[in-house]
Formats: sequence, C-alpha cells, structure tokens
Amino acid sequence: MMKKMIAFVLLAALCAPASAAPKADKWDFRNETIYFVMTDRFVDGDPGNNNIYGDEYKPGNLKYYQGGDFKGLMQNLDHIKDMGFTAIWITPPVAQPPGRYQNQDGSYDAAGYHGYWAWDFSKIDPHLESKGASYADLISAAHAKGLKIIQDIVTNHGHGGWVHPSVKWYDHKGQVSGLGKTFDYNNDTRNWFRHSGPAIADLLDFNEDNPEVVKWFVDIYKGYQNLGVDAFRIDTVAWMKPEFWKTFTTELHKNKKDFFLFGEVWTNGDINWLAGYTGLAPGDPMNSAMSVLDMPGSSMGSWGQFEAVFKGGEYTNVDKVLSQDGKYKDATYLVTYLDNHDKPRFNGPGWDGSAASTEQYFDALNFYFTARGIPCVYYGTEVRMVGGNDPDNRKYLGLEGIKAARTDPVYLRLKKLNAVRRASPALLKGAQKKLYASKDQYVFKREYGGERVFVFLNKGAGGASINIGNIPPGNYTDICSGKTFAVKKGRFAVNIPAHGVRVLTSGAVKGEPWKLPDAADAARPHLS
Repeated sequence: MMKKMIAFVLLAALCAPASAAPKADKWDFRNETIYFVMTDRFVDGDPGNNNIYGDEYKPGNLKYYQGGDFKGLMQNLDHIKDMGFTAIWITPPVAQPPGRYQNQDGSYDAAGYHGYWAWDFSKIDPHLESKGASYADLISAAHAKGLKIIQDIVTNHGHGGWVHPSVKWYDHKGQVSGLGKTFDYNNDTRNWFRHSGPAIADLLDFNEDNPEVVKWFVDIYKGYQNLGVDAFRIDTVAWMKPEFWKTFTTELHKNKKDFFLFGEVWTNGDINWLAGYTGLAPGDPMNSAMSVLDMPGSSMGSWGQFEAVFKGGEYTNVDKVLSQDGKYKDATYLVTYLDNHDKPRFNGPGWDGSAASTEQYFDALNFYFTARGIPCVYYGTEVRMVGGNDPDNRKYLGLEGIKAARTDPVYLRLKKLNAVRRASPALLKGAQKKLYASKDQYVFKREYGGERVFVFLNKGAGGASINIGNIPPGNYTDICSGKTFAVKKGRFAVNIPAHGVRVLTSGAVKGEPWKLPDAADAARPHLS
C-alpha cells in the first residue's frame, strides 16, 4: 500500500511536442561522468616513492603524504570503470616542494601531497610516478579503458613562501619553476609575482598583469594538453582577473579542439558572479571560455545549498538554484557534485558536518545523476566515507576500501545510476524544466535532439503515487526498472518507490540498466 497519494496536473509544457526529428549528435563532455581522485589518498602502488626526502611521509597523519600514486591508480582503473564512470579528475600532479613545509612561526606544518603548492609546474611530482607508471603511462592506460583524464591545474599561486629555517628547502624559499626557468619572489627582477593585495595564505601570488606570466602558463598547460590530457579543472578562478582567463582559455581552445575547461569559483549563492565566467567569450561551451563547478547546487557539509534538501528538507528549495540556470551560457555543462575535498563530506562526523544515512545518499545521487549537468563523485563516496573539514575529508581509501565497496549499497547505486544516465541522450544533455515540487517529491522533464524524458523523484520514506494528467499519449519505458507504461489520453498514475526514481521515456533506451543489482533485496530500498 502506498503511503502517500499526490494528485496534480502537469503544466501544459509537458504536452509540448518534441522536435520533429533528432539531429545528428556529436560527442561532448556531457557524455561523461566524473570520479574525483585525490591521488595520494587512493591506492599506494609503489611504496618506494613514499618518503623521497625523508620527512614528508607520515602514515595516519593526513597533513602528510599517505602513499597513493599513479601505479596504484593504474592498477585500480577497473574499480572506477566498473562503477560506470568515464572520466577521472586527479589533483594537480605537478612537482611539490622537496619535503615537509612549516611556516615561519611554526604554527602550521604539512606536505604538498594534494598538489596545490607547485614547486615546478612543468615537472611531475616524484611521489606519483614509478617505473612503468609515468604520467604519460597513466593517460595511456586510462584511454585504453575508455576513461578520460581531467587534470586539476593552478595558475594563481605556487607554494608557501613564509618558510621556517628548519625546512630542508629553506635556501630556495620563494622560488618557483616551470619550462626550465626559475623565478624568485624575494628577488623578483622580472615582475613575476604580486607583492601586495589579496593572496591566499602565504602562497606565492603570480602577477597576471605581466604578459610573460600569461604566456608562461599558456605554454605550460599546452604541454599537458599535448601529452593527452582531456580536460582541465581550474583552481581558484576568482583570485585572478577575468582578462587573464579570456586570454588563457582562448589560447588553450586554439591548441586543442573539444577540450573541456571548468573552474572553481567559491560562492554558494552569487550565481550572477559564478555564471559570468561561462560567458567570457562567445561560442559553444566545449570550445570557448569555461564552464564552472555548480557550487551552490552542491551538498558539501555545512555549506552546499542542497545538503539540507537531502537531509529532510524541502525539495522545493532546489529551485532557488535551478531557477537561475538561464544566467549560464549552458547549464547542462555545469559540473555538479555531492561533496569534495574542501568542506566536510556529505557524511560528516558530527563535530564537522552531519551524518548521512544510506537512504540520504540514494536521494541525493538520484537527483544528481538525472538532473542537468555533468555529475562528479568524490572518491570514497562509494563506501560512504566519513569526513570533516580538511584534512579529515581526505582519508586514504586503499585496497581495503575498494574491496569493501563491492557490496556497499552506494557503490551499487552509483553503478546503476551511471547506466541509467547514459541510457538516454536527454539525460546526458537535455535542457531541464520543472514540472512539480513538494517536500519529498520532485518532477521535471529534459529534452534533447527530439528525445524527451520525464523524471520522478521521491525522497520520502514511503512510496508515492503521483497521478498526472495531460502526459502525451504513447508507450513509455522506465529506464530504472524496465517497466513499460501505455499512456492514453487522460490521467496517468506513476508509483515511485521510497527513496527512488523513475525516468520515463518514449524513445530508445541504450542498454538495460534495470538488470544491474541495486541493493540487497531484504535490507534496503530499491531503485526500481
């Protein structure tokens, strides 16, 4: 017996005729889903590269290297592919300072395991590479399995410059290299750095007003494009002037066609500002300017606007974000995500963020994988990894975590949702229009190239029956369950399982997503 009965009439837009004939489609990054890996925290494939300088590797101390490397990633590409992901975003692979860092007053110490403290922008960090597992080898191995590589890149800053005398590289503090050249913040004869104005902590701040700096970065990152990288995620976009990004993105798009760029702009509410970066240059989103991470629409612990929605809040609140989609060049190119490495995980420990149940993971992921945008999932989500603020949100996964994932309900849900998403071009690329929202149910349609899907979401603890009118007559398949529905003129009732989703299409379905196992039948709710 369904616990809720909801009756409503869908808007006239539901009945609007689809485009007369599908257009010939071409590949773009909306075809992908992304698995975000902090490389040092994934799998240690080569213990020999863990403690190169003797003071930077401290197992269990999450401020230091934990051993993950390209070899460990290459050996476990199938874990990512088996979940259905098609692209891997890795943290910056460039060379970090040679050993531990401590600031001058001794109040902070760590190592550059994360990759955001560049020492040499055009060299790969030795903690990541091994014999037979260079960066080029990783790219080739990923491509051989049909996986794309997204490189996280930084142009705003280098490593920290306020260095304690005990640090091994103290005599070279303030120096940053790339393309065989070294620049010294403390002897800045070439005006390479900013010495006043806002900067992130004590990180060496580059002078983007210097055309030579702009050219240096363009040439560095062209090199990675030419190595075979498929996309860049751009760090700290808002810390540099739009003029820099216009030049930088234009030059990279000239160098490689259909190369995807998406940036990080830290805001959870200023969509005018965020969307502005997508319109820096005219043209299609794959070959002009950049897209951005949908930070307002994230569920990062204690910060993302959608966290409260999926932890008992009102589904209607997603419209505060989605209603502003028209401000972007194309909102279907936004990179959407549950959580990441900068805030508490969706499953917070309590003292940082709040805990998430398995069903809340289901509810959130059901949404992210059917709504507009390119879904991105942070490593460890597949085992519901607990994490507070940095560095607690950056725990080591390892082979034990990968093994545990195989029977985890969220791993199984991710695998199925990836299959559901790629079953219809409308789910990959379609424009989205809201049709209905209540506290626990949300309904929208998506259309692309003459194909249309209707998505029904239910985050309630009980099943919901939605009785709708004016749905176009025809035969529909639910991509999630495989059930078929004959819709005649008049009203039509759809039952949505607890914490479930239905995706109805009258078009062709790629594959048979409903055949994938979703969860132990007796233990937890079903997707279908």
